[in-house]
Amino acid sequence: MKKLILIPLVTISLSSFQATADEQNETHRIGAQLSAGAASYYNSSNNGDEIAQLYLYYNYQFDKTWALEFGLNGASSGDEACKGIDTKYNCQSNDMFFNRNIDKVEFSNYVIAAKGQFKITENNSLYGKVGGQSYNYSMFEKGRKTADISGFGLFLESGWQYDWNNGLAMNVALQYIDMDELYTSSLGVGISYRF
Repeated sequence: MKKLILIPLVTISLSSFQATADEQNETHRIGAQLSAGAASYYNSSNNGDEIAQLYLYYNYQFDKTWALEFGLNGASSGDEACKGIDTKYNCQSNDMFFNRNIDKVEFSNYVIAAKGQFKITENNSLYGKVGGQSYNYSMFEKGRKTADISGFGLFLESGWQYDWNNGLAMNVALQYIDMDELYTSSLGVGISYRF
């Protein structure tokens, strides 16, 4: 009788150990995401569109729903405001970002965020990220830095993710970064690998 009870207990223990081992084998994810969007500054009616971003991140998955994310984001505005180049290769700006004589904006962010995901099917899921970020942004006028500002702000992202069985995944995301007077909203496409 004791052997009959022991066999199911051992079987259940081994299967739960195998499930835990499988989940532990895929607790890590690294990824990269390219985004394009717009930047807004304070109460300006003339915002900078053509902001390009590259976001690199690492996720530690606690379970199938929750993960902790560490990320590094780098971004720069396009040269839309640059209407011509003079003989010294300087931008001749006729348009202005943010109603100022700004030719270019650059920023970087260090991100810590919580990620929650909801599976729709075996491979499809919707996700959201909420966190904080340390930022530094610079503004340039005719190639000369006119502002260099640092601080802390909000980081938000929501999107759709497709996970293949080989560990690769792709995602489409809407991202919002608040840097006090400067904030960006962008649409991104990314790829990641879980292991």
